[in-house]
Amino acid sequence: MRTLFITSFHAHISRNILATPVLSILKSRQDLRLVILVPDYKVSYFEENFGPPASGGNVLIEGFKTYQPSKTWTGLFFKRFSRTFFNTGTTRAKRRWKYYWDRKLWYFLLSGSAGFFGRSFSVQKLVRSLDLKFSPKGLFYPLFEKYKPAAVFSTDIHNENDVALMQDARRLGIPILGMWRSWDNPTQQMLRVFPDKLLCGSPELKKETLKLHYYPEEKIVLTGHPHYDRYLKGPIRSRAEFFSHFKLDPRKKLILFAPGGDKIIKHNDLDLNVLKILSEADANILVRYPPGEDVKLLEGEKWPSKISFDKPGFRFGSRPGEFVIRKEDDDNFIDELYYSNVVVTGPTSVCLDAALLDKPVIVADVYPTPRNIYQKGWGFLLEHIHKLLETKGVWYADTREEFLKAVESYFQNPALHKEGRAEIRKKWFSLSDGRASERVARELIDFLKI
Repeated sequence: MRTLFITSFHAHISRNILATPVLSILKSRQDLRLVILVPDYKVSYFEENFGPPASGGNVLIEGFKTYQPSKTWTGLFFKRFSRTFFNTGTTRAKRRWKYYWDRKLWYFLLSGSAGFFGRSFSVQKLVRSLDLKFSPKGLFYPLFEKYKPAAVFSTDIHNENDVALMQDARRLGIPILGMWRSWDNPTQQMLRVFPDKLLCGSPELKKETLKLHYYPEEKIVLTGHPHYDRYLKGPIRSRAEFFSHFKLDPRKKLILFAPGGDKIIKHNDLDLNVLKILSEADANILVRYPPGEDVKLLEGEKWPSKISFDKPGFRFGSRPGEFVIRKEDDDNFIDELYYSNVVVTGPTSVCLDAALLDKPVIVADVYPTPRNIYQKGWGFLLEHIHKLLETKGVWYADTREEFLKAVESYFQNPALHKEGRAEIRKKWFSLSDGRASERVARELIDFLKI
């Protein structure tokens, strides 16, 4: 029996990997033992949902005290430097946004200078080498000694805890298979550890990996995104059941509104303003919060009965902001997408989710008062959002008039911008055939040589 370590430190991995057929395929192997590494305070949740006794015996859950590396000065330095030093449209925009708010000219100039050298393959390689040499060592050695894994599967290769695990694995000579977690990951920071093989969910992820990180092309495998396999099978519930569940009027159209949330804006009155405008429409409005988050200004209002709310995510109450996405959360989201007539959101991945199912998408940038680009928040400054808008597959609206025009136009003609949505799928969903989970599982089995 060979042992595989699988990481689940990020809140989305329970949905992205563990709740997909990837885990069930691996569990069916009698010659394989799976050890899922999770934050120590989430062990009981993962044991109940993914581990014994339902696992059939070959899945074990191990807790780890997370974010230990950044409690040391070297760990914190390399974590921050991998972002500051990296030179992409996203990192440059974030530097400008930070300078606008804190006015620290010395930091802006210093980080910009570092970024100039971050485009060099040789310099990136040197930084990775120094990172491996000086970052905290041995945090995962006890687990490696206990289980003696044949390989490590890092499901989020930028996550600080995944990085520490991969660095320890590299020091011990244990093979690493890595995977990008999200569409924005390659532009956010330098790849601190090169896995022995890298799984990419889309051609755009592969393209950015080659261009920005100089990762060897022969070690990249395109797989698709496992959790989207379920989205392609159709809705979970009937339309009548869905509308009844959220107390919506089945005779009217449905607008799905996914707020961008409070994290990306200093003062988030954007989402409040958008929902107030939407409340004037003769339609159902279902507000799906960002998983595990609250949108404070929406909580203090009294909304008409045609507006319903969905707050996904199982929260760990003693730790604000800590959550996991449950299967029932994803079930709701699949139905919300399928039964919506128009999807409204901010600079979020919901644009991709909607485009996958060919749903009209409005990207709302409508504030109640005039703002400059930095006062609006940093979401619209990011490189992957610029690429999204360039596809012409979403309707960007930055005025109330444009926003209302977009809603009415899509109600009248849902096929509007269909070609642009096809371009989104070409970039980020070229392998959307419902078999991504099988491909990921096969790559893992082949990697383990069993």
